[in-house]
Amino acid sequence: MRTNILEFIVDSELPLSEFLKTKLTKKFYRRLKYINAIVLVDGQEQRWYLPVKVNSVVKIIYDDVEVSDWAPDYTPIKIYYEDSHYIVCYKEANLLTIPTKGEPFSLYQRLLAHLSSDAHISFLNRLDRETQGLLLVAKDTYSSNLLQPIKQKIKRKYLALVEGQIVGSGTISKKIARSEDSNRRIISPNGKDAITHYRSIWYNEEKSLLELELETGRTHQIRVHLASLGHPIIGDSLYGSGKEIMCLESHYLSFINPYTNELIECESEGPIWKMK
Repeated sequence: MRTNILEFIVDSELPLSEFLKTKLTKKFYRRLKYINAIVLVDGQEQRWYLPVKVNSVVKIIYDDVEVSDWAPDYTPIKIYYEDSHYIVCYKEANLLTIPTKGEPFSLYQRLLAHLSSDAHISFLNRLDRETQGLLLVAKDTYSSNLLQPIKQKIKRKYLALVEGQIVGSGTISKKIARSEDSNRRIISPNGKDAITHYRSIWYNEEKSLLELELETGRTHQIRVHLASLGHPIIGDSLYGSGKEIMCLESHYLSFINPYTNELIECESEGPIWKMK
């Protein structure tokens, strides 16, 4: 358990609760209420409905509690960036991000071993089990809060090796829904909006390498969209003809570090399958 302290200078006279909402995401605000965090105004506890004065100091004291029954996994992690608040690491293909009872091996457990025992691990992006690539992790809940909403504050690019020839660039805008009888996703007019941008890096008669960016973040979005064009990802056993490795990687990730205002850019070396 690690005790964290946040401090803010009041810049407008508002009820304390409303002032906190201007500094915190709804999720983090609710968490502070749930764990009964200590909130002091100029060193004194104050009811949340009372106003705070301009230039007052609001201090929040809370504990990050990481309760995990999972055993650490000391398999080394490939690190692309790390500071006291964030880490960008690489998840290999066919490794879960978070463990399950059926498959208790994951990147989460490797991070438990890599980070201090009191770190609160928050994944800011997720990858399917079969997908490899870069993941951004916050080491505490407030740092996670500062990079919300994720879609606006984290930029990601993917590489995909697909069946068939795709030339040029384009946008796939097709709604995606969950299949009623399986974990598959399908194109459906009753689904949720999903937009994927792509450009061809190289191609031949049999396959093409694409770079993709997501405007939305639906489950299996890239896989479903490419399969809907008749160009499934090579190795995708769910939407194409599978093999041991699915050729999809999150190869680029960037964000503005909210503590330093520095642009952090990470790019993988790229998988072997990206070559012709």
